[in-house]
Amino acid sequence: MKKKQTLVTGASGFVGSYLLPALNSHGNYEIHCFEGDIRDRNCVSDQLEKIQPDILIHLAAQAFVPNAIANPWETEEINVGGTLNLLETLHRLQKPCKMLYISSADVYGKQNVDVLPLKESLLPKPVNPYAGSKLAAESYCRQYAEYSPNVSVVIARPFNHIGVGQRKEFVIPNFCTQIIEAKHMGKKMISVGDLEPTRDFSHVRDIVDGYLTLIERGESGEIYNICSGEEHSIRSMVEELVKYSGESIQFSVDESRVRLSETSRVYGDNTKLKTLGWINKHSISETLKEIYDHLESEFLKSKQAV
Repeated sequence: MKKKQTLVTGASGFVGSYLLPALNSHGNYEIHCFEGDIRDRNCVSDQLEKIQPDILIHLAAQAFVPNAIANPWETEEINVGGTLNLLETLHRLQKPCKMLYISSADVYGKQNVDVLPLKESLLPKPVNPYAGSKLAAESYCRQYAEYSPNVSVVIARPFNHIGVGQRKEFVIPNFCTQIIEAKHMGKKMISVGDLEPTRDFSHVRDIVDGYLTLIERGESGEIYNICSGEEHSIRSMVEELVKYSGESIQFSVDESRVRLSETSRVYGDNTKLKTLGWINKHSISETLKEIYDHLESEFLKSKQAV
């Protein structure tokens, strides 16, 4: 069977490190990684014309919310302009291609708690430049899915996802790192932000399984949540991480870690994705333990190397 020419943007990132092996294990995909800046139209055009992709998985984005808040113009150029470059180039190629756009559950923004769990049919209410840019890019995706005869576009809205390899400025690896350092350096305090919000966390492998499901069975123009369907408070997860350390570690609120416009409760409805055969395989506890154990092992190795 002829392999599908599959182009992945943002392949060098956290999710890409899980996606590429998953694609490779299926054996149906000839994988290409986008090289260069998706804001550069000529770069985008040259690579797509060369590869002639059957599938395009668009992961590349400015995804760290604090950076998006600090520089909304750059975020718009990358997340919206870059996506438009890909869509328009695919349209002009006049070759059938299925694009999976990786949006974000952040587009839902602040919703009344009585609408939980969050469904794809809800009117989004983004509250920061990152979420706004993702929603704007979604609108282009739906536009091209409607009018471009050869371009089908499926939109994924992943909720929070975690796993080994995530950058340490993100919430769970950040807390793990602080707790591990406290344990091994005799400290009794870590810095935290607001611990009361709830979020819907999944293992990154479950998110990637969702992406594979959507490139195979997702319908063009449709939006799909990828989430566990469960809510966990940030506090409960940090407390669980502290238990792994075996130490008595206290929390000190750092106001710089508290985000404005924070949404108090978030969890999603994954019914639509489940109808395509996807299932959530990893519990939050096993995921947290996996991350903690890995980071502690890395910490101890670094100390031994000194």
